[in-house]
Amino acid sequence: RFPDPLAAMHRAEAFAAQVTAGAQAEAAGPLAGVRVLDCSQAVSGPMACQILADQGADVVKVEPLEGDMTRSFAKGLHSTFATVNRNKRSLSLDLKREEGVAVARRLLAGADVVVCNFRPGAADRMGIGYEEVKRTNPEVVYVSISGFGPSGPYAKQRVYDPIVQAVSGLPSLQADETGRPRMMRLIIPDKVTALTAAQAISAALVQKLRTGRGQHVQIAMIDAVLAFTWAEGMAAHTFVGAGNAEMQAAMKGGGYYARDLI
Repeated sequence: RFPDPLAAMHRAEAFAAQVTAGAQAEAAGPLAGVRVLDCSQAVSGPMACQILADQGADVVKVEPLEGDMTRSFAKGLHSTFATVNRNKRSLSLDLKREEGVAVARRLLAGADVVVCNFRPGAADRMGIGYEEVKRTNPEVVYVSISGFGPSGPYAKQRVYDPIVQAVSGLPSLQADETGRPRMMRLIIPDKVTALTAAQAISAALVQKLRTGRGQHVQIAMIDAVLAFTWAEGMAAHTFVGAGNAEMQAAMKGGGYYARDLI
């Protein structure tokens, strides 16, 4: 018997469709189908969401009516805003009015990931905090980025990159030949926090796939920067006891300390 040419054609078409679908999925990125609501401003949150968008996530950015603060850096489209907000859709909402919050809640109910970098407590006061959102969206991965975490003496303070640089000790690590601390010219704390947040979101999404449960991810800029600098920048403060004193003494004159720990 000769094979049915029509059936063979259908099989070929089905195979071609599978190949095309696979290629399209690969081209769309590993996070294709993941819905992200970016309620953050400036750099740390937006850059984290930009990384997710580059990897295929569908990111919707919520801006205040006057726009993200980085829009004001220039009269036209500022390069910083364009860079950390590429591959996103955007809308403006007044989250101080019930009408704006109502629209935000509709978006929050269908989001896989929500990213905010308000000061601790601000999202709760607006009615879009984690506890409120998980009532209608229990599987959400809700990310809160702040300067110094949700509690403590500095929790409620307004925080910018230079402040975190100073508190973390980055300028001391960059001290010039006279010993005078120098600020980093790049906004390292903002960017390191963004990278930390993007990785944490990816990990939380993997856990969500395995367990079906969402979670509240809280990231402090100071924690992200200290973790980033600690391995060699805080070498003299890692061990306690005699070993640490020996290391500090060796490094006091600007030398290096090495020890076999095996």
